Amino acid sequence: MRIRLDDVELALSEDILNGGKAVLYDAVKRLALDDGRVVVDIVVDGESVPEESAFFALSGGLDIRFVTQPVKQLIRESIAEGERYIPILENGLESVATLLEGGNDQEALSRFAKCVDGIDWLMSVFEKCRFLLNVPAGGFRCGNYDEYVGEFQKAQSGILSSMEGGKNMRVAFLVRDELLPLISRFSMFWNEVKELAETPLQ
Repeated sequence: MRIRLDDVELALSEDILNGGKAVLYDAVKRLALDDGRVVVDIVVDGESVPEESAFFALSGGLDIRFVTQPVKQLIRESIAEGERYIPILENGLESVATLLEGGNDQEALSRFAKCVDGIDWLMSVFEKCRFLLNVPAGGFRCGNYDEYVGEFQKAQSGILSSMEGGKNMRVAFLVRDELLPLISRFSMFWNEVKELAETPLQ
């Protein structure tokens, strides 16, 4: 079996080679991170494997190539993508409140579900970037991130409870009075991570 990290062929121990795909992947990830890089694609016998779970389920494979990218480059791209989305999310939440106030409940609730998906995606991207940059929850100038997440979850829970109770005007109020200001605060955490990501590549 031929195993490469980008274009460098790896000589790995028998324990790793015989330990299965998950053991192999973990070992290669560690090697990449030691070099300031992260695995972004796995190519098996010339075919890209889209997900880690699909790679773990593969049997065989004569030529396995792990494609990497510098950690900070990946973070910069992720941060830029999220930064473009934040104003779209804010506009979406504003439209949810306006629709509810106008009695367009069905469309408003449909849009809100999409906003929730967007929020989950943003926070997932942020957590990955924070982990890769090794920023602790208490390491931000603008506040403690864990405490912020607690506030956010409380606000989201209040909105969902009001929705279940059919209190749509209350939902509109909470979206404007609590959720939108929290998204604005999230931008402050986002900007701090962006500053760190924009330091020169190591």
